[in-house]
Amino acid sequence: MQRLSPFRMMNFLFAGLGVSLVYGVLAFFLIWYLQGRSAAQLFFAAYTTSFKTIVSLGLAIGTAFIVYLCQKVIPNTIEQAFTEDELKDTDYAYYKRRFGSQFLSLEFSAEMSVVAFMIFSYCQFPLMRLGEAVMIIAACAEYAFGVYIGRKLGYAGMMLHSLLSVPITRNLFKNRELDAINTYVHVASTLTVIFAFIHTTGYFNGPFKYGSILGYSIRPFLLIPAIIATPVLLIFNFYPRAVLRKVYGQSIDVELKNLREELRNEGLSPLEKRSYLIEFDKMSRDELRYSLQLALTDLPIGITILYMLLQPLLKR
Repeated sequence: MQRLSPFRMMNFLFAGLGVSLVYGVLAFFLIWYLQGRSAAQLFFAAYTTSFKTIVSLGLAIGTAFIVYLCQKVIPNTIEQAFTEDELKDTDYAYYKRRFGSQFLSLEFSAEMSVVAFMIFSYCQFPLMRLGEAVMIIAACAEYAFGVYIGRKLGYAGMMLHSLLSVPITRNLFKNRELDAINTYVHVASTLTVIFAFIHTTGYFNGPFKYGSILGYSIRPFLLIPAIIATPVLLIFNFYPRAVLRKVYGQSIDVELKNLREELRNEGLSPLEKRSYLIEFDKMSRDELRYSLQLALTDLPIGITILYMLLQPLLKR
């Protein structure tokens, strides 16, 4: 199974920030060469401070790197836990194909890039033409990377949903065979929340000129990434836990059934057998419940997602 350690994930995140820095520095010197020092300084101030593009673009690139490199974690985990026959009567194969489709990823990213180009062209960055073009390219790239990440998370959630109709025939909870999915969930969704928050607040509060025919009426469209990301992130943060709870719960039922068969040949009294089964069931359910209660620590993520959407509207 393809796995990345948290340290390697951080390296890819820093690599994304490094790419964003290099992009900004190269653009700075290009603008200086073609349009002079003053235009270059105005661009770099906008890129680093006014719109925080250097951070939001870096997070978008880094998160996309991580999602791309870890995208096989969920299908590999599922296919190691279930046989092909167990999955054939579900929608898993359909969602897996769409999850891995490069064409669909490019199509969705291209569509969102066009949307971003229209929005930021009408918002008008307070820069000369070359500086504005560089900023628009960066903003379009953020939309493209963002929709790529969101699409992957969405279809990953659909693959998990398809497991609800899979018959459970063995104890998957004993070795926590599906837990690898949680790492993907936490890393991808948390980084996406941070990226979407910085992107939305950076551009929504940025000093655009709004000098086009649409004026300030184009400003609410800057919230599109937050509006799209909110349901995807909220669902993907919490729904996988519900799927795992049901699958692991059925696994415990299977193990109890096997234990009853094994205890038939043991020299124990009916009371001892019953006590053993009750104790095993209680310990397993408690362990499962405890692991799911830890999901309550994810509540701040949900609050942050909602705050990300509402804060620009309330801060007037």
